[in-house]
Amino acid sequence: MSSAILDIETSDVSSVVLIEDKVEAVDAKDNLTKTSPNADQEDSPTAPAPVPKKSFKFKLTVFMLCLASVVVAMDSVIVASSLAAITVDLKGESLEAFWVGTSYLLSQTITIPIYGTLSDIFGRKWVMISAISLFLFGSILCATANNMGWLVAARVVQGLGGGGCLTLVTVIISDITTLRERPKYLAMGAFAWALGTNIGVPVGGAIGQYTSWKWVFWINIPICVISLAGLIYALHLNKEISSLRSKMARIDYLGMFIFLTSTTLFLYGLTTGGTMSPWRSAGVLAPLIIGVLGLGSFIITESKWTKEPMVPLRIFSNRTANAGFFGAFIHGLVLWSFAYYLVIFFLGARQDPLFKSSAETLPGSAPVALSAVFCGLWVSRTLRFQKMTWLAWILLTVGNGLNILMKPESGPGIIYGLRVISAIGGGFLFQLPLFAVHATTMDENLGIATSTLTFFRSLGQAFGVAIGGTVFQNQFDQSVNRAVVAGKIPPAYIVTGAQAAGAYGSIGEFPVEITNVYRYVYADSLRVVWYVTTGLAGAGLIASLLVRNESMDRGNNAKQAFKDQKNSPPVGTEAV
Repeated sequence: MSSAILDIETSDVSSVVLIEDKVEAVDAKDNLTKTSPNADQEDSPTAPAPVPKKSFKFKLTVFMLCLASVVVAMDSVIVASSLAAITVDLKGESLEAFWVGTSYLLSQTITIPIYGTLSDIFGRKWVMISAISLFLFGSILCATANNMGWLVAARVVQGLGGGGCLTLVTVIISDITTLRERPKYLAMGAFAWALGTNIGVPVGGAIGQYTSWKWVFWINIPICVISLAGLIYALHLNKEISSLRSKMARIDYLGMFIFLTSTTLFLYGLTTGGTMSPWRSAGVLAPLIIGVLGLGSFIITESKWTKEPMVPLRIFSNRTANAGFFGAFIHGLVLWSFAYYLVIFFLGARQDPLFKSSAETLPGSAPVALSAVFCGLWVSRTLRFQKMTWLAWILLTVGNGLNILMKPESGPGIIYGLRVISAIGGGFLFQLPLFAVHATTMDENLGIATSTLTFFRSLGQAFGVAIGGTVFQNQFDQSVNRAVVAGKIPPAYIVTGAQAAGAYGSIGEFPVEITNVYRYVYADSLRVVWYVTTGLAGAGLIASLLVRNESMDRGNNAKQAFKDQKNSPPVGTEAV
C-alpha cells in the first residue's frame, strides 16, 4: 500500500509541475503598490518580463500543502456517510452521533482567525506544522476510540488542527506568490480542497458498508506524515527577526478570548437549535444572544482598545473585499447545505443503499474541482475576475433552482445532469471571493484577511447545515401530518423530522405503499430546502454586483515570502 501511495504522489508532483509549465507567466512589472489599482482602468501595455523558474522546493511545497488540504477537506465530510456504522459499533445514541460531526465543525471554525494572527507573529511554517501535527494526533485518537465520548473529544482535537490547515494552506500559497501569478497556484489548492470534499462521501460510504469505520481516520495518518516531512524539508520562508518576548507582547489576548468565547457560544446555539433543543428553548436562545453580544463587544474592542488587533477592521474598508467576504459566507452556506442534504435525497427519496447513494453525489460534485482549476487558470491569464464572478453566481443560483425538479422517479438527466450547472458555479466561487479580497488588500494585512475570509466560509457551512436542518425537519413533520390526516400513513408508522435523517432503513422495512409515501415526503421536504438555498444564492448574486473591475496585475511584498537558497532574505528577516 505504501508503494502505491508513493507512486500516486510522484504522479501528482509531476501534474503540479505540468500545470505550472503550461500556464504562461505574466510578470509585466514588479508593482510594489500596497493599495488596490483603480477600478475599471485598463493596464498600460508593457512588455512582459521573464519570470524566474520556480525551484523544486517551491513546487514540492505547493504539492505538500495541497496534500494536507485534501485530507482535511475529506475529513470534514467523510464521517457523515459512515456515522451510522460508528454509532452501531460504539453503541452510541443519536445525541452522541450528532456531536461526532458537530464538534469537529465547531472547533475547526473558531480557530481559523486565531491561526491567522498567530502565523503573522510566529511565522507560517511552524504554525502550519503544529496544525498538521495536531490534526494527525486527533486522527490517531479517533481511530483508537472505544466509546462515543472518547470519539467526540478526539474530533475536537482533530478540528483544532484542521482549522489551521484549512486557512494556512491558502495563506502560505498567497505569501509565496505574486498577485498576478497567484490564481494558478490557488487553483491547485482549490482543486485539492474540492477533490477532498468530493471523494470524502463515497469513500466514507464504502468504508462504512464494507469494512471497519476506523479506516475513516487511519487513512489520514500516512498522508499527514508525508505532508509534514515534505513541508519541513521544502518550506522555507522569510521571517522577521524579533525576540520571543516581543512576539508574545503582540498577541491580542483580550480580543482572542472574547472571540473564542463568543463564537463558541453562538455556534453552539446555531448547531443545536432544532436538533438537540427547540429554537425557542433557553438552551438555544441564551448562547445565541450571548454570542451575538460578545461578537459586538469584540468589534468594539478591536476598533478602540487594542494596539495590534487580532482582526483589524481596516480589511473591511473596501466594497469589493466586503462583497468577497459576504460571497464566501453564502458560498459555504449554499454548497455545504446542498452537499449535506443531497445524500439524504438518495437515501430517503430513492431508497438507495448507502454506498450507491454516496456515489450518486459525484455527478454534482466532481465538476467542482475541475471548474475551480479552470477559473484559476482563466484569471491568471486575464488578471480580471469581475465578469467571472457574476457568471459564477448566475450558474450557482440557476443550478440550485433546478434542483426543485428532482423527484423519486426522475430520470438521470434531472437527477445527475442538471446538478452540473451549480457545481461549475460553485467551483468558480472557491477562489473568486478570495481574488476580490486579495486585489484590494494591502500585503501587510494579507494573512489575516485570508483567514477572515476562510472563517466566513466555514461559518457559512455551519449556517447551511443549521438552516437546512430546520427547514427540512419542519417541512417533513408538516408533510407527515398531512399524510396521517389523509389516511396514507397509519399512526403506528409515524417518523418525525428529527428522526428522518437516520430512519431510511426502518422506512424501507415498512409496507411498500407506506414506504412510497415517505419517499415523496423526503423529496417534498428537500425541495423546500432547495428553494431556501436558491434564494440565498440570489442574495450572493446581488452582492456580487458590488465587485469592481479590479486588476490582479501586482507583485508581492509579503514579509514571509518563499526563501530559495540562491536568494538572500530581506534585511531584518531570516529564513526559517
